Amino acid sequence: MKDIKRLLYVVCCAVFFIGIYILSDIYAGEAVGKYAYEISEGNSKLTENDQVTMDSVSIETQIRDYVSSVGQQKVTLSFVGDITFESGQLERYYDATTESFDFSNSFRYISRYLRASDMTAANLETVMAGPDEAYEDVFDQYGTAGFLYNAPEIAAQNIKNAGVSLLQTANEHSGDFGMDGVKTTLQYLSDAGIKSIGTQKSSSDKRYTIASVRGLKVGYVAYTNDLNQELDSEESYGINTLDNFDESKISQMCDDVMAARRDGADFVVAMVYAGEVYDTTPSDQQKALFDALFDAGADIVVGTEPYAVQPIEIRELTDTDGTSKKGVAIYSLGTFLGCEQYGASYVDNDIGVILDVMIDKEGSSKSKITGIGITPTCITYTDDDIFVLPAAEVKNNPSNFADVVDDSAMERINTAYEELIPWMLKDTGLSGQYSGNSYVINF
Repeated sequence: MKDIKRLLYVVCCAVFFIGIYILSDIYAGEAVGKYAYEISEGNSKLTENDQVTMDSVSIETQIRDYVSSVGQQKVTLSFVGDITFESGQLERYYDATTESFDFSNSFRYISRYLRASDMTAANLETVMAGPDEAYEDVFDQYGTAGFLYNAPEIAAQNIKNAGVSLLQTANEHSGDFGMDGVKTTLQYLSDAGIKSIGTQKSSSDKRYTIASVRGLKVGYVAYTNDLNQELDSEESYGINTLDNFDESKISQMCDDVMAARRDGADFVVAMVYAGEVYDTTPSDQQKALFDALFDAGADIVVGTEPYAVQPIEIRELTDTDGTSKKGVAIYSLGTFLGCEQYGASYVDNDIGVILDVMIDKEGSSKSKITGIGITPTCITYTDDDIFVLPAAEVKNNPSNFADVVDDSAMERINTAYEELIPWMLKDTGLSGQYSGNSYVINF
């Protein structure tokens, strides 16, 4: 009899606590739902921390961040160069029946490399302004009519599905459709689930963003040195510009690097659109800019604009506590996707690179860069497609690509495989080896 009473007591207690849990969950859900917009915007009444988001209040995120703080974490940050959508791509990927575009095929051979990273960033060298009303033909409404770059909105989802999580939106074409183009681009990217850096909708928006990457807080800052179309002065806040290496603007970018660090970033990435088109070596101004960004506290500085891959450097840096650490610089990542064809400029402008930066974090100790990975890529054409190929994979498994790689394309693949890495590492003293289809250097 006592056992029965004891069992009933336990059951009643269990039912009581389950009921409390259910009610708490319901009310918590209602509260979060009520303030979801404010939380997402970072100004919720539920918190004084303007960095709180819907992601950061989820149980899954809190558990992951706790595990990350007490265990050993290996994080990979990846970077690719320019992504553009020009006439050759639009013509191949337009369906006249549905009157729609789809660029998915451009990424089909390379997406698994992008998705393998914890965070992949690229430069989006176009805006998404919606169809240009100045034209009736769809290939003028989008594309590069009048040297104004405007990509179909579906490209944002195609890029996201391919594995790119963050896009630099500060580059030569950021102002092509004015402030309206800046805003619509940011909206389309946000709708697709892509973070952006380099342009802002409002003068009160921060000029940097901090992303939580497997518990590692990574700050991103992006500026462009050139603009095809400038914004009106009262809207100049919309694009982060260096105005031809203006000292005050370089100082502003350095201030943003330091602000991201003060705001809690464990690592800071500076993304720069600067350099002479088709130059294969960085200018003295590029080098001075990179030096200033590292002095300001950047850990990784990546460049785009020259449409050709420029060298890489490993920097010996000093942390705030006086300890030494590694920094990674690459002056230009080249073109990742676009209509660049070898021979037009007498440089390897169809060859690009995926740069992986490997980071170790153990418990509450400071994170450190422990190595890099280099994956050569090559833009390849057929009558129906323009797509990105992983050079080493094609080189090692040619039969798998026989239907899309002819002798001419294989010659370009061989160039990417054999010449790119020696060029990037020239005078660095660095060496590594291929692991799979990426060249890996451990520090």
